[in-house]
Amino acid sequence: MILGLQVIALIFAFAMIYFALVNFKRGEIDKTEVISWVVIWLAVIFVVVFPNILREYSERFFITRLFDLMVVGGFVLVIAMTARTYVRIRKMEKKIEDLVRKDAIDKVNRKKPRKNKK
Repeated sequence: MILGLQVIALIFAFAMIYFALVNFKRGEIDKTEVISWVVIWLAVIFVVVFPNILREYSERFFITRLFDLMVVGGFVLVIAMTARTYVRIRKMEKKIEDLVRKDAIDKVNRKKPRKNKK
């Protein structure tokens, strides 16, 4: 029996799959990313429809409620995504810094007056 909260979660998961596909068609994400997002949201749909499968895992990790297991899993996922995003941003900052330095050096070299030889 599917409850109201499960229906909301299913609608949300299907909407997120739709947005991933739209972003892929716009060229904002590549093939690997769209496949990753679709797999993640299909896993969410599976867990929402069959929550009893996770009950065994929650008991194995000594977590009394299934919701607590899902919250812990969500925190782990968010932390991992934040760490990955941080690394990507640092790489991008480094590239921008190198580009700005190169551009500044090029501008300085162009502005240097040349001495006329007599």
